[in-house]
Amino acid sequence: MSRRSTAVALLTAAVAGLAGTILLPASADATAQLALIEAEPARWTGANVLLVISFLCFAGGLFALTGLFRDQGSRLGVAGAVLAALGWALHIGPVAYVMAQYALAHHQDRAGAAEIAAAMFEAPPFVVLIVPVLLTTVAGTLVLAVALWRTRLAPWWAAVTLVVALAADFTAPDAVSGIMMFALMGVALAPLSVRLFALETTAGARVAAQA
Repeated sequence: MSRRSTAVALLTAAVAGLAGTILLPASADATAQLALIEAEPARWTGANVLLVISFLCFAGGLFALTGLFRDQGSRLGVAGAVLAALGWALHIGPVAYVMAQYALAHHQDRAGAAEIAAAMFEAPPFVVLIVPVLLTTVAGTLVLAVALWRTRLAPWWAAVTLVVALAADFTAPDAVSGIMMFALMGVALAPLSVRLFALETTAGARVAAQA
């Protein structure tokens, strides 16, 4: 993946994630959540598709950063990029798990379906899915932020914003936590993306001059 493609992937990930989170109809109540899904199936499905696109773009873009960190001689950056990429790739598992709610929303036994939906996120399979996601994403993002700051591939405030974005997902109210996280991720990754575009342009000009 070229540096330009890496920059596009990272920016697309933040935008798609933000759009998906804004569009996603969500309720803390299982019965109400199933009613929302039944009422707006296209919106709910589209929002989840956007989230999957976001996760794949994050995984691809972050993994592609390993080459840049190798050029900088940053083993810390390579480790952070790989961990963070793995974490975002694993996000697809919980989304697939959540998609099971679509069938529940159209089940004839509304009360029974609501009970299953309410219990889904306390069941062992969800824990098995979510724990590796949290561990790799949190560890990878923190290490990545430190590496970006140490290599000066992004300004210090971008590294701080990356950490704040991660914290927002855990500390902000549920109604806005995802929105805040993706918005802040976009802000944090913007200067890195600009740097990647600049590096690609410089490399292209160098090759043209040598031709």
